[in-house]
Amino acid sequence: MNKKITSTFSRLITMPVLGLVIGVLFTTMLVAAASTNASADSVAKQVLYINAFHRGYGWSDEIENGIQDTFDASGSNIELSMVYLDSLRYQGESISEKLAELLAIKRVANSTDLVITSDNAALDFALRHQKVLFPSQPIIYTALKDFPAGPLNTAINSTGISEYIDYKNAVDLALSLQTDANAIVFVGTTKESHNQRVVDIVRETVLPSYANVIDTGIIVDKSIEALDEELSQFPPNSLVFLLSNTLPKSDGTEYSPAETARLLSSITPFPVYTYWHSHIGHGAIGGQIVTGYSQGKAAAQLALEIMSKDAATPLPSAKPAPASLFFDLESLDKHDISRDALPEGTRFINYQPPIWQEYKTEALTTLVIIFGLASLVLGFSLLTKRQSETIHQISDENVELNHALDLNQEALDDVTHQLEEVNPIDQLTGLSNFRHFNDMLDKELRRASRYKTPISLLTLSVDQFEGYKSAEGEDKTNNVLTDISRVISETCQRSSDVLAHLANDKFAIILPHTTRENSHIVCQKIHDNLRVKNLPFILSSTGAITLSIGLSSLEASGERINPQHMFNTSEMMRIDAERQGGNNTRSDIIATHSEPRSSNSG
Repeated sequence: MNKKITSTFSRLITMPVLGLVIGVLFTTMLVAAASTNASADSVAKQVLYINAFHRGYGWSDEIENGIQDTFDASGSNIELSMVYLDSLRYQGESISEKLAELLAIKRVANSTDLVITSDNAALDFALRHQKVLFPSQPIIYTALKDFPAGPLNTAINSTGISEYIDYKNAVDLALSLQTDANAIVFVGTTKESHNQRVVDIVRETVLPSYANVIDTGIIVDKSIEALDEELSQFPPNSLVFLLSNTLPKSDGTEYSPAETARLLSSITPFPVYTYWHSHIGHGAIGGQIVTGYSQGKAAAQLALEIMSKDAATPLPSAKPAPASLFFDLESLDKHDISRDALPEGTRFINYQPPIWQEYKTEALTTLVIIFGLASLVLGFSLLTKRQSETIHQISDENVELNHALDLNQEALDDVTHQLEEVNPIDQLTGLSNFRHFNDMLDKELRRASRYKTPISLLTLSVDQFEGYKSAEGEDKTNNVLTDISRVISETCQRSSDVLAHLANDKFAIILPHTTRENSHIVCQKIHDNLRVKNLPFILSSTGAITLSIGLSSLEASGERINPQHMFNTSEMMRIDAERQGGNNTRSDIIATHSEPRSSNSG
């Protein structure tokens, strides 16, 4: 059959077509040769990028990508070299001194035209060794956080990009989106000098601008529990602006950026705007964001401007941080804000229409490119039977085809990742995942408060889980978790119950309209059904897998309870059950008044 197809196709290719293909190949070779000669004639500019961290660190990798993409798009002949200080993993000056010696041996003073640094450690290194390594080269800094004024003021031949943005712009945008807003409140921390500086900027330049326009407030260094109380004092239609990447816990440690955004968004009905990219997708509505990529792009544009002028021309002044608008469509819908009201160029996440609709142009373009390249490869394959000199051209086309296929695979991977982001189901157990559980706990608590109905929350963990995992291995552990999820599903069959697998050996169950007494019945059924299931475990005192269950219940009340408070109460009860030897249930009633209530265990 293949011979028949080849024969038919050969008859279709006329001599004019072959002449056209050969002409295109000849023209391409001439253009490539001319391009090679032009490149050889022009001397490439040498740019050194000093990265304060290490390859694989997301922030500085984004800066590097922004620099490289901007240089590539400019069409300029620039060679970019990288040096990594690895300051997060190795402290002390001995390593940086060795690196300075190595650069001196490489004679970067003679071979470098311009230096770009990212973050404080890199600029400090460049200025400390400027006289030896970079005596005449312009130094461009990026991502600078509270660099000491003295060294920067005395630095010669340096300029750069600040990491601070115009914080008032984001507030003005939010007020234009929500014209009925009657208060704005900023939330942050002063634990680090950079965060302290941001708080100072807002106090000095932003709050005074709205003094006679709208009620304002700023809350710093408060735990989530304290924030819940203080934010409840603000009037309806207030706006919250999250200044810091993280917030402190009551024990002195800090929540992760994702936890910070998720918890703050859960304790307040107000929209939470942010200045941090790591908060997007975790409950924050969005805002004016500084990214590493935008920092790198701005630094590269500044470098191109400097290298295009004479060396005697004074360097341009430092520029403010470029920022992009990022918004979460789910949060926009939650607060009834139309995406059409946002400025052109705003970037979105959680876009709900079908993925193929958003990427149909790119998909069709990719298919056309693949089809075109495949046709060229087939045509060249036929021509090789007549002209052996075309073998190298066919090889080049094959390389291009493989590159196009790689790009298509990357696009498919991006689509798959986005589908995973919106999927509420845990892949291992089939129960709800942690993100869906958090959303449902918040919704059910609000519903219980509104209709004054009881609600209970169970948190469950497998007793001696790490011992079982070490003894039995990953596959058998996953099978046991799947079996436990089936026991939970068979026990809790109401459509209103929310069954979730949180992580590793942790499960959770939300029981709406269920009192503490009825929840104890559910817990006992889970213990009994698991005992009947009889999942063998040699280290267990019963010879089988058992569970420790923590139960917290909220009786019928109109008061609003913080979801984190209820979750923490269940967790304390679960931990107490573990300490009592496991295979039992401990419970408590959620206090709805300021005075603490005693814990009852079952």
